[in-house]
Amino acid sequence: MTRLEKIFKQTSAKKKILVTYTVAGDPSLKTSKKILDDLVSSGADILEIGVPFSDPMSEGPVIQKAHERALKKNIEFKDILNICKQIRKKNSSVPIVLMGYMNSFLSLKNKLAKELFLAGVDGVIVVDLPYDESKSFFENLRQEDIDLIRLISPTTDSKRLKQMLASSSGYLYYVSLKGITGAELKNFDEVKKKVKKIKSLTHLPVVVGFGIKDTKTAKKMASFSDGIVVGTKIIDFIENKSSKRISSFTKSLKKAIN
Repeated sequence: MTRLEKIFKQTSAKKKILVTYTVAGDPSLKTSKKILDDLVSSGADILEIGVPFSDPMSEGPVIQKAHERALKKNIEFKDILNICKQIRKKNSSVPIVLMGYMNSFLSLKNKLAKELFLAGVDGVIVVDLPYDESKSFFENLRQEDIDLIRLISPTTDSKRLKQMLASSSGYLYYVSLKGITGAELKNFDEVKKKVKKIKSLTHLPVVVGFGIKDTKTAKKMASFSDGIVVGTKIIDFIENKSSKRISSFTKSLKKAIN
């Protein structure tokens, strides 16, 4: 059983999964690593780590700036894998998921799955993965038990969804709104309806992200999903040099959804 399977096996009506997102190397490699450690000790169940990219098209201004800050530090893919290795030395159970864009993952070519495995990475989210390439990409990753986690958007129709589910594993990430990260979430009923539809078609857990900025929204989203993803608010703390507030914020989210 993989680390992701184990963590989601614990989910229930009263226990939901908290996924946190930060960008590797923001504001520096050393500080980034400390923030990740703090997130785990404060209740994060899964660490989603963003791979810095020059054109993060799905991200809002806050996360775009995080990518820019990391790139100015010349963060490379090998540095991110080293962060993962350091986390894994201290913690053998917390799942690590890398989220980024296709060009970044292609840098390792056919060595990708093996290098991810050796670094202790459990899954990847590739924002711009072409559907025509997803099957072979998925199969290569699965050879090393690395999960390919798919992003499902409000505009994904049933036919496309079923196709995507055939090359998905770990969990599904439902993007709660049309647009970029950090946008305002308003239509909860529509999100609930879509999550219910997805869950009727798959055994994979479904977490909800985008637009979750506080405990009230987190609790509402967790009530009909298997967990939530929070990123923009955490990165906002980093940008404003208030990283000490991340721990208390994470604890409050964890308490709200359980």
